[in-house]
Amino acid sequence: MDDEEPAVKVEVRGLEFGYLAKNASHLVLSDLDLDVESGSVHAVVGISGCGKSTLLRLIGGLEQPSAGIIRFIGTPRYRHRTSMVFQEPRLLPWWTAERNVGIGTEFTEMPRGRFQLLKDFYLSHVGLGGMKDRLPNTLSGGQQSRVGLGRALAHDADVLLMDEPFAHLDAMSRREMHKRLESVFEGDPRTTLLVTHDVEEAVILADRVSVMRSEPGPLVETIEVDAERPRLN
Repeated sequence: MDDEEPAVKVEVRGLEFGYLAKNASHLVLSDLDLDVESGSVHAVVGISGCGKSTLLRLIGGLEQPSAGIIRFIGTPRYRHRTSMVFQEPRLLPWWTAERNVGIGTEFTEMPRGRFQLLKDFYLSHVGLGGMKDRLPNTLSGGQQSRVGLGRALAHDADVLLMDEPFAHLDAMSRREMHKRLESVFEGDPRTTLLVTHDVEEAVILADRVSVMRSEPGPLVETIEVDAERPRLN
């Protein structure tokens, strides 16, 4: 497909989500509108418990909204609509780094040669080309996070969803992952929605930053980040 074809945009309108707890209804999201522009990195920040992760789960199809619409606008370029990078890497401990990266496509009809190229490419893409045979328990926290990122990219999805993927890393490992992500975004500019409680992380990585309220309701505001890339040396 033409590489210059625009990426998919995500449009959220009037989103609402709630659940029952102790026979009472608990509203998590209400009247929420959001636009994640084609090929951009959009960060959502807010305090813990404000519904950031729920928003990602709804866009990723892991939950169904009580009301509202989620649209994916544009011509799909990849095999899947969304892929997720979780807070924890969630790697299979008995599989190598290479096999964990390829887990989303291993059981498809992809030819073996192409499957191997895909695993090699995305391991190298996240800086782990020399560690493909390592098991997760022999990798540092930052390296495990890279494997999780490589797996999400290898899943071949139009929209990358990232749920506080570096929250448990130390400051130096987090900075290294920020630099790695900047490189990834430059070479593979997919539509990306990043959820974080770290405002500095949002400003470093995102083109736009939206602020969620502590209580269910519309976004407080969305801010354009007017800074050239790369933002880290």
